[in-house]
Amino acid sequence: MSFTRPGPQIEREPTGEIVGLDMGVTHTLATSKGKFLDMKLLTNRERQPKRRLQRKLARQTKGSNRRNATKLAIAKLSAKGTDRRKDWIEWTTT
Repeated sequence: MSFTRPGPQIEREPTGEIVGLDMGVTHTLATSKGKFLDMKLLTNRERQPKRRLQRKLARQTKGSNRRNATKLAIAKLSAKGTDRRKDWIEWTTT
C-alpha cells in the first residue's frame, strides 16, 4: 500500500521583476535576461539504440511477436524522454 501527498510549498518573496520567456528551436527556452536553458531528452547512448530499433521495426513483419517486442523497447525509451521532459518543465517553471 502506498500513500501520496502533495509536494511541499515553496516560500517566495515577490521581487516585482518581470521576466519574459521565449521558446525556440535552437534553445529550448530563453529568458529576457539573456539566459538560455536547453532540455536534453535522451542521451546519445539512448538515442542510438532507439534509432536502431526503429530501423529494425520497419523491416519486421506486422503482427509478429518480435515486432511487438521491438515496439515495447521503443516505447520504454520514449517514456524515458517523456518523463525527463515533464521533470525538466516542472523544475524550470518552479
